[in-house]
This record gives sequence, structure tokens and C-alpha cells, in this order.
Amino acid sequence: MGSDSSLTSHSRQPSTSAEPAPTAPRSPSRQFQARSCYVCRRRKIRCDKSEPCSACAKGGQTCEYPAAGPRVRRTRRTIIADMTSRISELERSLAKAQKAVKVQRVPQPLSPSPRRGADLSNLGQDPGASKTREEDVIVQKGSSSQYFNEVLLSRVIRREQDIESALTPPSETPRRPVVPSPYDPAGIISPPSPSILPHTLHPSSDHAVRLWAKYIDSVEACAGLKLLHVPTDELIAYSVINDPAAASFEHLALSFAVSYASTITLEPAEAALLFGCDKITMLLRLKLGLEQSFAHGSFLDRPTVGGLHALAIYLAALRHHNRGKGLWILNGLSIRIAQSLGLHRDGKRLGLSPYQSEIRRRLWWHLVSRDSRAGEDYGLENTNNPLLTTEVDMPLNIHDSDLTPELSEMPKPRQGWTAMTFSLIAIEYFKAMQKMAILAASSTASCPPSEATRLEVLQQLRESVEPWLAQCNPLIPQQRLTLFCTRLIIRKTDFVTRLQWVLLQQRAGLDSDFATEDNLAEALDNLDLKLYTQDGLLTQFRWTRRAFPQYNITLYVLLHLCLKPEGPNVERAWKAVDSFFADEMPDETAAGYWPKLLVLQELRRKAQVVRDTLLKSRPARPRDPEKEAHLRVASSQEVMAAGLEGDLPLGVPASMMDTVGLEACADWPDWANLVQDFQLDAPDIFLQ
Repeated sequence: MGSDSSLTSHSRQPSTSAEPAPTAPRSPSRQFQARSCYVCRRRKIRCDKSEPCSACAKGGQTCEYPAAGPRVRRTRRTIIADMTSRISELERSLAKAQKAVKVQRVPQPLSPSPRRGADLSNLGQDPGASKTREEDVIVQKGSSSQYFNEVLLSRVIRREQDIESALTPPSETPRRPVVPSPYDPAGIISPPSPSILPHTLHPSSDHAVRLWAKYIDSVEACAGLKLLHVPTDELIAYSVINDPAAASFEHLALSFAVSYASTITLEPAEAALLFGCDKITMLLRLKLGLEQSFAHGSFLDRPTVGGLHALAIYLAALRHHNRGKGLWILNGLSIRIAQSLGLHRDGKRLGLSPYQSEIRRRLWWHLVSRDSRAGEDYGLENTNNPLLTTEVDMPLNIHDSDLTPELSEMPKPRQGWTAMTFSLIAIEYFKAMQKMAILAASSTASCPPSEATRLEVLQQLRESVEPWLAQCNPLIPQQRLTLFCTRLIIRKTDFVTRLQWVLLQQRAGLDSDFATEDNLAEALDNLDLKLYTQDGLLTQFRWTRRAFPQYNITLYVLLHLCLKPEGPNVERAWKAVDSFFADEMPDETAAGYWPKLLVLQELRRKAQVVRDTLLKSRPARPRDPEKEAHLRVASSQEVMAAGLEGDLPLGVPASMMDTVGLEACADWPDWANLVQDFQLDAPDIFLQ
């Protein structure tokens, strides 16, 4: 910038017609006032040099300009002081933002204007780790400890000291099976073995082809396990089958996982006929091939999306025979791997193609949904599950044929049933359960969760899945399975959460008021899966029943039998309990520590003691040889007919009558009416 004299002499020069008209000379004070104001200089924005400038006027700031005169260079001390001031201001703003995030860490998962007036504001609050809750139970023995916070299970453990003892067995008790188990997940982190090449363990081509077809028919679209894009992954599968030695470790791992899951669905006799060896031997071989594929490919250090697909399929299949916490921990590992691959960010926001984005969404939502099931499997309500806070879009309800790697735009979702429908319903269910878990964790004795809020969550679940169910055709097996399982899940969720809410609201403890006949009858209806196990159209999906045990409902039935050993539904309840333990008890090949099953075992033992004590206390009755002879020769249909006519309680074997006494039948209800109430027409249960 020039001096005053140069400015003055320049203003006195005559102008020509081509030049603009001369302006009045600027005074020295006006010259230096043309510099930016202090606020704009500090914020590094353009100042319009008005008085006040527009930026200060808009922000309500005091607008001040530097004094007239030459610039004064700031000393280093002044610059440092200014920087310190800016950093302090930034820290205050950051602290304010963090406080706001802490209050709203879980965004409002329900609609901003909920119907029916339910109070859902507490869903946006941090449950608070510092609260002492009655649901927090820690069982310790030496350096080992187990934590539970699921409402119903925690109350039972607190009430029954024997159960706590059962959860802390002697440390010298062997936990691992004597023989190698095909369901032990520990091998996932095994080192590579130079003497074992994964491709040498791959099934023969004819076996592998049949296992791939079995996977597509019985696994891919059921139990919320739709992960693959069949047109694309089919090419990978057949290329591995054609030449396993030339396949990458990533593709080998996927092929082993698919074969393992398919073999899980086979009956032992069917597996022996197919492979020429027993099912356990084949599972051990496939398991080793998968583990060594991961190890040789350094999967933990160099993970891939294809490898993560293989791990997800393997862990989902493993649940069929393993309910130990090792699976839950490994699922946490898979989520960490997914985060390292960026699956927790939506592919569209990362600039990925529609095909890549959709495949990654399927995998991410599968992993976080599986993680949220820990509450039922292990008694752990995980309120930090990212189901409600993830920024990843939901997968689309589309056929695989609608999606190709060449697409430049996402296809439009379909209104009817697709192979993705069951998985989407499973995601909606787990989201609803996550909302319930947050509500339960946020409650206190003085501020229990609202029943209206629980009903609101359930209603939103129904509304989200009903459009899909309305399009299902019950004559098509996969759609029939979707209808049956969804109806069952919603009924079960309503029943279990209602019991939890009763306990949280302190309306009843674990006593006779809690164990009502209505509750028991509803629980037994939910445990009755005859339609599922005996339906010829659902034969190929029966293997999934073992993968999804009804822990919470069975827990209530056993608790009821401990508190009320008599009643019209007792024999039916014992039959359901015996069926559960016959199907769900681990055999000698199973792996993992099953704490929830130990709780159920102990409750069953106590219920049996109560029952035996009751039977022994009953007075003996006169024997009736003629009636006993009649009962011994009666066929099963005649016994049923006698029960319907009032002579014999339905479900009570004739061999028990000497012990129970026929006079006990006086308290039983009208069995003819009761049986009619429970008879369900197959189409009705699917379409109700």
C-alpha cells in the first residue's frame, strides 16, 4: 500500500473520457478502516466492511475495526494467546456437543408422533451403567464369573439359590468333551498347518454339488440366513467344486461353510447314505477345511467380505448344536472384522456400486441381528447393540435376479414375497426386541416401563411385517415357513415381554400371582409346534427348530410347575417340558458351556421334587380291579375317548391313575370343550 502523498497526487491527475470520474480523496482514517473487522479476521471470513458488517449483525457480535494507522505486527506472545483462546472456545463447544450426544446417544427409534399416545421419550436416554438394577446378577466362583441381566432369568436366579450353585460347578469338572466336537468354534483362530492343505479336505465334486443344492433349498432363504447373491456366488461355488486346488483361500472358506451348513440339515442316516461315513466325521472334516482356509489365508490380518460371508454362515449353522458364549464372542469378532471392512458405513455413502452396497447391507444386518439374540441365549440384554444406531440402510426386498454387478442404480423394492423377505422380517423383529431391551434397562422401581409403550413397539412390529405376510402364499413351502414363524415369533414376543413388564412394574413377584393358569395355557400354546414338525410342506426346514429353542417360555413353564404343581394344564405342561429336553439337551458331541440350559435343568429337578412330594401326600384310594383291567386293554383312541367323556383326564397315561387317584379328576375342566378350543385348522393359523 502506498503513502498519503502518492494517493493525493494520484487523485489530482486529470481524467480522460475513457476513465471513470474521479472519486473524492480518502482520509487516512478511512483508508485504514477499510480493513476487516476483528470478528471476521478471527473467523477467517470475508468482511463487507459495513458498520456493523453483515456477519457481525447476523451473529449478534460487536463489530469493531482496527484503529487507523499502519498495521502493527503481533508479537509471538499475542499469537499464542489468541490460539489459546480459540482452543478454549473449541473445547467448550466440543464439551457441549458431547453432552448433547450423551443424552441422545440412542436416536428415537419410533415415529416422532406415536399413535395411541404412548410415552416413548425414555427410548432416547442412556440406560446408565452406574444404576444398580435388580436385573444385574453376577455369579462368581474363584476367578470365574458370569453376568446376567435378562429380567425373567435374573429374578429366577435371585430366588433360587440352588440354581446359583448349579452355575458354579467345581473347577475340576471337565468342560470340554473327551472326543473332538464338530461344534467347537475354537479352531477358527487356529494357526496354519503346513501338512494340511485346505483343498485336500474339500468334498468330492458330486457330494459338493448336492450340498450346494441342499444349501439353496433348505438354508439360504430360511431362518433369516439370506446372505449370498446366488447368481454370482453360484459361479464361485462351481469353480471351487471344479478345481479346489486352484481356488483362493477366500473361496475355499465359503465353499466349506456352505457344505458345513448343508450337512447340519441332514439326518444321520441321510448323511451316511450320501457320504459313506457318519455325519460327525464329515462335519469334522469340513470344519477343519474351513479353519485351515482361514488360517492359510491369514483371514484375521487380511479379512475379506467373502471370508466374512463364510464366517457368518458357519457361525449361524454352528448354533444348531452349540449355545455356548464362545459363539456370541465370535460373533462380536465378526462385527469387529465387518467394521474393519467398513460395513458399518453404508456403501452408497462410500461411493460403492449398488451391487456392492446391497451385499454389504445384507451381511452387516445379519451380524448385528444375530448379536442381539444374546438376551435369549445367554441371559444378556445388550443395550449397546448397533441395531438402532447404525447408519447402514436396510437391505431391499428384491429377488437376486433384480440385482447384478453391472447396475448403476438401486432396483426398486418389490411389494410381494422374495427370498429376502424372511431376513427382513427377522431384522424387524430384532429391532423391536432391541427397543424393548433399552426400555427395560432404562426402567427403575420408581419409574417402571409403560405398558402402553410395550404395546406400541409390538404394534409397530406388526405393522412393519404385515404387508409382506399379506403377499405370502401358504402353499409354497418357503412362504409357508415365513408365515408360520412370523406368527409364532410375534405371539412369543408378546407373551415374554408381558411377563417381563409385570416383573419390572413390581405388580407381582415370582409367586402364585405370577403363575396363572391363563399364562400357562398361553405358554403351552406357544410351545406347541406340531404344525411345524408334522407339516409335510415344511419337512426340509425342521432342522431350524433346534437352532431356535424356546428358552424363556420353557423357563416360565418350569417356574409355574414349581409354584403351582396342580392344575388343569399340568400334565400338558410336563409333556411339553419333556419334549423340550429331549430335543434341546446337548449330546456327547456338543460343545460350549450352556448356562441357561443349566438353569432350566435345575428348575426341572425342583419341579419334579415338588410333584413327587404332592403325589406321595395324597391318600390312597380303593382299587377298582374291573376299571383297571379295562384301562389296561384300552387302545390309545379309547383312552382319548374316555378322557373326552370325562372318565379320564386328557394327557394323563392310564398307568399313572393308581398314583394320582381318579377322584382328582373332579377338579379338571370340561375336556371336550377345551380340546375344541385348542384345535387349529392349518390354514387358519397361517392366515390369522
